[in-house]
Amino acid sequence: MNRTIGIVLVVLIVLGVAIFINAQRKDSMQWHDGTYVARSAPDERGYYGEIEVEIKDNKISNVNYEEKDQEGRPKGADYPYQAGPQSHKEYEKRLEQTSDPEKVDVITGATETHGRFKEAAMNALQKAKEGDQSKPPTPERMPEPVVPPRETTDQKEWKDGTYSAKTELDNYGFYGEIELVIEDGKITEVNYDEKDQEGNPKGEEYPYPLGPESEDDYEERLLETQDPEKVDVITGATETWERFKETAEEALRQAE
Repeated sequence: MNRTIGIVLVVLIVLGVAIFINAQRKDSMQWHDGTYVARSAPDERGYYGEIEVEIKDNKISNVNYEEKDQEGRPKGADYPYQAGPQSHKEYEKRLEQTSDPEKVDVITGATETHGRFKEAAMNALQKAKEGDQSKPPTPERMPEPVVPPRETTDQKEWKDGTYSAKTELDNYGFYGEIELVIEDGKITEVNYDEKDQEGNPKGEEYPYPLGPESEDDYEERLLETQDPEKVDVITGATETWERFKETAEEALRQAE
């Protein structure tokens, strides 16, 4: 008899613990049914991830995710790094399967997309806990970075000749390359291009035309100023400006 009572007590204790754990889990994962839209913070190029998560019966039933530029335009077929956009459907599927952004594994070649996806998903699920189905505000345009003035030194003497330099590959597989011609100690010709890993210059299909379009202006400004430090930045082409300056300064060091 005592043994039977003991077994019953053990069973009751186990059931009680299970019910408590389940209640705690439900409390921590309690989502309100509805559709929740959230975004990640924009990156340095102005891109952000936007997610729409549908909750039904306290479960994720549908996920839609896109990455957009600061004008709200989704990355399309012309985007040069297709591993990102191509990973969207798989990330959606993994979140639907796991119901937990922390359990969505990264896809090779789409690490940055993974970070934005995870951030946007966590923001959406936080809104689901609160029952907040409001749409996020339109993202503000990324401000152009403020470039502090730098002191310049007296122009050094350059030897006549043709000098070239290039930057390292950036995170997207592009580099800047410059060729300077020095005659009578002055810069008389400047040729600058930004190219992909195969050496192909950015063309009309490049999705951010301000970069390639600024190259001629930067060349002209260097011919006028004879000093990379005096080449002013063009709005919307800051990264091209930084690469242009880096290559110009390196080529002029060779000419000294």
